[in-house]
Amino acid sequence: MKRILLLPCLLTMAAVTWAQGPNNSGQYYKNANGKKGAALKSALCEIIYNRTERQYGDLWGDFKKTDKRIDEDENTLYNEDGDSLVWDMYSNISEFVFDVNKDVGTDGPEGKYYNCEHSFPRSWFGGKVAPMNTDLHHIYPTDKAVNGKRANWPFGETNGGTYKSANNFSKLGACTYSGYTGTVFEPDNQYKGDFARTYFYMVTCYEKKLSDWYNSNASSYPGLGATLDGSKYPAFTTWQLNMLLTWAKNDRVSYKETYRNKAVAKIQKNRNPFIDYPGLEQYIWGSMKEEEFSYNNYLMPENYTLYIPGDDPGPGPVDPPGPSGDGNVYKRVTSTNDLEVGAGYIIVCESMNTAMAEQGTDIRKYVSLTTTNGAVTTEVNKSGKPYELTLGVSGSNYTLYDETGKVYLAHTKNENKLHTATSATATGAQWTITFSGEKNAVIKNTRNTDYTIKYNTNDPRFACYKSTVSVATDIQLYKRQPVSTSVTTEATFPIDKAKPNTIIYDLQGRKVGTTVNGTPLLKKGVYIMSGRKVIAK
Repeated sequence: MKRILLLPCLLTMAAVTWAQGPNNSGQYYKNANGKKGAALKSALCEIIYNRTERQYGDLWGDFKKTDKRIDEDENTLYNEDGDSLVWDMYSNISEFVFDVNKDVGTDGPEGKYYNCEHSFPRSWFGGKVAPMNTDLHHIYPTDKAVNGKRANWPFGETNGGTYKSANNFSKLGACTYSGYTGTVFEPDNQYKGDFARTYFYMVTCYEKKLSDWYNSNASSYPGLGATLDGSKYPAFTTWQLNMLLTWAKNDRVSYKETYRNKAVAKIQKNRNPFIDYPGLEQYIWGSMKEEEFSYNNYLMPENYTLYIPGDDPGPGPVDPPGPSGDGNVYKRVTSTNDLEVGAGYIIVCESMNTAMAEQGTDIRKYVSLTTTNGAVTTEVNKSGKPYELTLGVSGSNYTLYDETGKVYLAHTKNENKLHTATSATATGAQWTITFSGEKNAVIKNTRNTDYTIKYNTNDPRFACYKSTVSVATDIQLYKRQPVSTSVTTEATFPIDKAKPNTIIYDLQGRKVGTTVNGTPLLKKGVYIMSGRKVIAK
């Protein structure tokens, strides 16, 4: 198999047309048609405020429908004992089983219990006050220990000087985002968009209550005053709004969010429009607030993408079509400023046209690289994905996590072989990363500081070597890049006239299939064929 690695292409706005609203929402959002800015926010409030109110005790059972772990095809995932697992967004070590690990009022370490987390703290709206106290759109099952650390602090970005959950997944400490210096809680990158869209929902659904919340509680709870400005519009303080808009843009709507939105809608009969319409927040607060909203002919803002069932959005970026129509986008990193925790990287030896592959017998194998018409191709693993390592941090050092092997890249002995570790804090599992010259990456182990990752040209493999080894060749680091495809939106391509074997892409540019005798075999959704938009009903 081959996987295409391309330089990023230009991103453009794309119009998406539904017979009715997205995700089978019908005419639910019709009364917001033609609105923009503050008026659009108010129109959405009138639509989404009406719902079936839950009782607090109902939430535990509701979580089994809304927050079970699923894959991108919305299939339930189970542990080895056949138990359905809780999808926890505060900890990445928890393996909660519904009811078994339910909070029973007993404290425990991270990974022991889950409880009901009001992501918009209920102290901000006065405690156990209806209907906010049971609104599933902002209540999630989360690790009780981590939730306790979060308390009612606002969301923000921090170095985690006060607290870090396992693997630095969630952090608490002084805010590092411009405009605020108080204590904040930072979730992992892969869920920042989820929480941003949750907050957009809250200030929209409850816009008539915002001034009361602020006037009654802001003086007692600094997090509330740091988040809201007391007005109906814009509702957020400037720094918080800027940060949430960035979070929503960088972490696109996922299959988890779409599934959960539909599940909550079945239970309490209202929806989160910021999940149904990716980038909708830009129509209210951002770059498109002078544009009129259309519920069934939606123009997505630039750099936003639409989730289609069957796509794998995950925390990483998407795949644009390359020469073979099947690809991931990477770009060579040449500065520590380009190192991003949570992003995916591949280790490459350009001079030998190779990339690091899976673990062998205490070594890292290699796969070949070729360059054709400006595109770099490499073999992929058994899961059809590149041999990618996720950049993390442990203390002041970096970690490199192999998601496929579920191990950290490590160097545990004074020898040339590369090893693995199951923990980010394990001896030898931490690295420093600097750059030499215009392109070479210097990835040095913190346990054995005289060993650096290089490529062996005599005995082809990636391993650790001292600088005196003559056969060791410098390596380069490539970072996965977010991209999208250009879409011609003037007309819908006539499906029945499609040529046989025409390649079909989703709106993110991922190859999803080909036509067979002129008929595309697709789920319902919006696709790209021959540079034109196709609506499959």
